[in-house]
Amino acid sequence: MKYHLLRKIIILIASPIIGFILLLLVHLLPTGRMFEHVYWSLDIIVPEFQDETVVNGYRATLTGNFTDCIMLLHAIYDHPGHSDIEQSLMMYRPEFLNDPSDPDGWQPGNSLVDYVVNHNVNREVTYGRYWHGYLIFLKPLLMITSLGSVRMFFAAFQLVLLCLILIELTAKGLIREAWAFLISVPFLFYFSTFASLSLSVCYFLMIFALYVLIKFWDRIEEKKLFIEVFLLFGILTSYFDFLTYPLVTLGYPLVFFACKRIACPASGEKKGSLFLSVISNSIAWTLGYGFMWISKWFIGRIFGCRDLIGNAVSTVGTRLQSAESMNRFAGFFRVISLNLKPYLNWGFFIYIVIIVAAVSVISIMNNKSSHLPMILSDKFKNAWVLLFIAAYPFVWFIALENHSEQHWIYTCRILAVTVYALSAFAFGVSGNREKN
Repeated sequence: MKYHLLRKIIILIASPIIGFILLLLVHLLPTGRMFEHVYWSLDIIVPEFQDETVVNGYRATLTGNFTDCIMLLHAIYDHPGHSDIEQSLMMYRPEFLNDPSDPDGWQPGNSLVDYVVNHNVNREVTYGRYWHGYLIFLKPLLMITSLGSVRMFFAAFQLVLLCLILIELTAKGLIREAWAFLISVPFLFYFSTFASLSLSVCYFLMIFALYVLIKFWDRIEEKKLFIEVFLLFGILTSYFDFLTYPLVTLGYPLVFFACKRIACPASGEKKGSLFLSVISNSIAWTLGYGFMWISKWFIGRIFGCRDLIGNAVSTVGTRLQSAESMNRFAGFFRVISLNLKPYLNWGFFIYIVIIVAAVSVISIMNNKSSHLPMILSDKFKNAWVLLFIAAYPFVWFIALENHSEQHWIYTCRILAVTVYALSAFAFGVSGNREKN
């Protein structure tokens, strides 16, 4: 017991130290080639200043260019007045000031062009409350190529990773889990994710988390490492993500975890233990996410970045507030309506009807028995946990009401967790399971 606790403590303490060292190392890289490649990418960047959409009129198909410009600025900004340690912690960047009466107005697109073309630094702002771990990949990539090539790579790599998950699931006989996963993917707006740096992060992390569980399940189970694994998923999400739609890095692996436990219960598993395991893994993810995030602020304090903690705490407090000009109850329904909005169109309606019809037919064909109610009742004893996980996005909307209202055009993607969980539940009670 003591060893297990020590292992978790080591992970928590080592992660921010390793994360900080990695950030410091990439900030030692020369920015000359990165600067040139961003300059060559301006023809792509400029037309997309205000979150260009892949499908006009459908805002949830955005490319996230507003945030991408911030990421690119952090990747190429180099000021002799700041040490690499300061830059790694405070994340300074130049900000174009077009309207002196609105000094807090964010114009990352104009700021990027002004800095790249004119080498101007009218003023500096900081964005130190996040880790910006994506820089350990973005900086080396920009040393090699331009934004257009990075997008082409992302498009290919994301497709390969998607196929990899399906191959691994089917290879292990988990056909129903493979179908449930595939059904949920369109709800991530996968077809527009490849064009965004910021919105690709959680997709990559989610795929990585799923792959680890699928590929190394037996080893993780043998050594009883599920808590540590979910702790690590939360840490990595906090390190790399911009608070976009991080819940998918918990929800997707959690659904798979529940499916495997339902199919192959652990030896000596007691009634209700699956639910307790789901709760424990969720707490581990949350602890990893929160601890990793907060640790950045205190590392900054150690190195003399005094304003970092105050700015971070203030922002977190804002994100935990209710929707603007509403109480918590009314704001929740506004957030739900906004986040459901991207799916309320004929495209998703036709897709959902086809899927529901197909699953219903499969269920009827696989359960031709006079004892159908008894069969479904027996399967529901464990499968109900998937319905519990399906509610996670709505809990997230309650907790981060302000953020989910202002950024619904991408927070809506966490509803893919609900679709994945419901699909897994439907397949789980629709017939006999393949041998796992």
